[in-house]
Amino acid sequence: MNEVEETLRRTFGQAAEQAPRLPGMLPQRLERVHLRRRRRSRMALAAAAVVLVSGGTLAVVRGGETTTAVQGEVASQGQAEAPAEPVEKVWPEAVLKVAGKGYGGTAWQPATVIDDRTVLMTTRDGFASTAAIYAYDLETAAQRKIADVPRPAGTVSFASDFAVGGGHVAWWTATEDSVARLWAVPLEGGEAKIVADQRVQADDDGNLIDGLEVVNDKIVFSVRPGGVFTVPLGGGTVEPIAESAGMHLLTWPWAGTPGPGGQPKTGPVGERTEGPLYERIRNLETGETATAVVHADEQLRSCGVRICLGTTSSGESFYRQRDGSQERKAIGYPLMLEPPTQDRFSFSSYGPQPAGVGLYDLVSGKSASLGIKPEGNAIRLPMTDSTGRILSYSLGDDLYMIDLSRIR
Repeated sequence: MNEVEETLRRTFGQAAEQAPRLPGMLPQRLERVHLRRRRRSRMALAAAAVVLVSGGTLAVVRGGETTTAVQGEVASQGQAEAPAEPVEKVWPEAVLKVAGKGYGGTAWQPATVIDDRTVLMTTRDGFASTAAIYAYDLETAAQRKIADVPRPAGTVSFASDFAVGGGHVAWWTATEDSVARLWAVPLEGGEAKIVADQRVQADDDGNLIDGLEVVNDKIVFSVRPGGVFTVPLGGGTVEPIAESAGMHLLTWPWAGTPGPGGQPKTGPVGERTEGPLYERIRNLETGETATAVVHADEQLRSCGVRICLGTTSSGESFYRQRDGSQERKAIGYPLMLEPPTQDRFSFSSYGPQPAGVGLYDLVSGKSASLGIKPEGNAIRLPMTDSTGRILSYSLGDDLYMIDLSRIR
């Protein structure tokens, strides 16, 4: 058992009884923190064990420190039905079991998809800093080191938002003086180079960039205060994209508002409006716009390009199309606090303690147990890569990757 696992077991054995109730608007603030990191959190679980504790407690462990939150709203919702079969039996074509440690015996995690058969994997230096990136072949299990990930003096945020395109891998880090540093390295391998620096107004958590992709040999990114920008992979001037002021990259070419930090409004510095993430979106290539339908007796929490997650006045969660159609009741606890990945897959704990974690297909109605067992009153949650295609989690010495694109 490693140090993190021991910390989890020791800390959460009685967490349900000891966890404090959150005052006032704190649950919503914690939700916003999670959502504005939703791309980063798909990687951050390698550096932070996210756990659901009985009674609806959500907890995060970083470096031996524990943050625990109780959401009565989450705890009050119905439990998800326990799947009858394991994922290996329900969707055998999608399950990939690989060694939990890669090159050099270091634990690794999927960061993003390179192509239909290759995943970008990251290893970590200690508990928080990404050490290196690798290409992993899902069919042959071959692994190839692409590059070490530099961390120059003054770096205060580990490498985030890995993206692939134009024959390169790109990401960003932050410096102590609030400069977002954009990096790139050829997929074939080499030394990572600084593409550009962009000074950004930081939020309370040091977030400078809230979305990054590689499109047409350029890095496209949005900054925490709002605005979408581009810079050539080979380096050059950072340029704003027309009609993107105040917007946040959702998935290219779509950007929207409010962004992960909320929408600025007139009032005290830092005060933000409440409202669903990406309620209003714009296609930055065509100019097409779309606004999510919101009814008076409900609260939308977040939207993707097509699907939104919301809560009724009675506290039940639902998913539906952005235009208000095809509404469905959410299954169990909406743990990711965002719409289903691939517009169809959700995962949730099941059982009151909880007893396990299930993967649920909202299209076919099928479900499968992921085999994740509780640790006392706590249970670890899986993560998704930045594309939402690969669901991953560790069981013993094995790393399980569920390739959701293989489920038909």
